[in-house]
Amino acid sequence: MAVQTLLKDPRVVRLLAANTLGSIGSGITIFAVPWLLVNEAGGSAAYRHATLATTVILFLVMPWYGARVDRSSRKTMVLLSEVFGAGATLVMAASGWWLGGFGTWQLMIIYFCGMFYYTLHYPAKWAMVQQIFDKSQYQSLTGLMEVQGQTAMLLAGALGGLAVAHLPLEVILLIDCATYTAAFFIQRGIPYASTHLNVAHDGKPVSQAGGVLRRVAEGWTWLAAQPRLAVFLTCSLMPFVLVMAGNYLVPVYVSQTLQAGPWTFAASEVSFALGAIAAGLILPRLLARHQARQTIPLTMACFLVGLAVQAAWPAVGAFLGAMLLLGFGNAGSRVARSSLMLHVVPNEVMGRITVFFSVLDRVLRTLLVASMQVVDLWGPRAGFAILLVIMAGALVGAWLSREPAPPPPVAPAPTNATAPVSSA
Repeated sequence: MAVQTLLKDPRVVRLLAANTLGSIGSGITIFAVPWLLVNEAGGSAAYRHATLATTVILFLVMPWYGARVDRSSRKTMVLLSEVFGAGATLVMAASGWWLGGFGTWQLMIIYFCGMFYYTLHYPAKWAMVQQIFDKSQYQSLTGLMEVQGQTAMLLAGALGGLAVAHLPLEVILLIDCATYTAAFFIQRGIPYASTHLNVAHDGKPVSQAGGVLRRVAEGWTWLAAQPRLAVFLTCSLMPFVLVMAGNYLVPVYVSQTLQAGPWTFAASEVSFALGAIAAGLILPRLLARHQARQTIPLTMACFLVGLAVQAAWPAVGAFLGAMLLLGFGNAGSRVARSSLMLHVVPNEVMGRITVFFSVLDRVLRTLLVASMQVVDLWGPRAGFAILLVIMAGALVGAWLSREPAPPPPVAPAPTNATAPVSSA
C-alpha cells in the first residue's frame, strides 16, 4: 500500500503525531541523562549500575506485563504508558526543584523511568497496530513509523545538544512531561475495539483463559513449536540489543576516546537517525521485492561493518560514518523483522511473543552491560570489539535459519487391498 494512501488515514496520522511527540521529548531526556552521568566523578560506573538495575527489574516485570497486554485493551495499555511517562517525569522535575539540583541517584531513577516507559509502550503499541490495520498495510506502515521515529530522534539529538548546554534538567523533564501528555490525548481518539478478547482459547474467551504464568508459557510454547523462526527472530533482534548496549558505550567513547564534547555526541545521534531514516524509506520497497528473511542478513551485515569501524578507527569522522551504518543496519533489521512478525504471529499471542523477546533482550543486555567492565581496563574500543564478535555470530545464525522449515512429508494414502474373487 502506498505511503500517500496511509497518510490519508486519520488513525495513522494520530499514531505518527503521538509517536513524534513522545520520541522527541523522551529522546532529549535519554540524550541528556547519560551525558550528565558519565561526566560526573564515578559517573561511568553509576551509569553501568543503573543500566544493570533497570534490566533486572524489567526482566522480573515483563512476563506479567506481556500476559496483561493480551488480556486487556491494547489501547488502554498504550494510554497507561503515556500516563506513567508524564507522571514520572513530573515527579522527578519537582524533586530537582525541591532539592535544588540532581544527584547521581536522581539521574539513575530518571534513566530507569525512561527505559521503563519504552518497555511498557512498544509491546502494547505493536499489538494494537497489528489489530487495527490490515496485513496489506504492514510493510508500508512499519517503514513509515520507522522514518517518523528516527526523524523525531534526529530532532531530539539536535535539540539535546542545545538543551544539555543551555537548559536545566528540570525544564527538560517538563518538556518531556508535556510531550507524553499530548501523546495521550492524541491517541485517545484512535478508534479501537478489543477484538482479541473475544477469540476462543481452549473453550474459553482469551480474557479468562488461565493465569499469567500459563499465558506466558503459551507464548513460549508457540515459539518452541517453530524453532527455525525462533532462532531467526532471536538473531535478528541482536542489532537492537547491541544498540542498547552501545548506548552505554557511546557517551563514554566520545568523552574518553575521542576527547570530544556534547556536540559530537549530538552529531552521532543525528548521524544514527539519518541512517535509520534511509532504512525506513528504502526497506519497504526492498521488502516488496524480497522476503524479510532474505533482507535482514543484509541489514545485519551493514550493522556489523559499523561496529568494525568503531572498534578499529578512533576518529570523529569515522565514528560519525559508523553511526550512519549502525542506524541503517539497526532500523533496517527492525523494519523487516517487525513486518515479518506482524505477518506470522497470531494477534491473540502477539503481546506475549513481543514481551518474550523484550525479556530476552533484557537478559542479553544485562550480560552485555556487565561485560562492559572491560571499559574500565582497556577502554570503550574493547567494548565495541565484544559487540563486534557477538554480531558476527548473530549474522551467521540468521543466515543459517533464514529459510522456513520445510513442511512435513505427506504420507502416501493407504490403498485398499483387492478382495479375492470367489470361484463359482
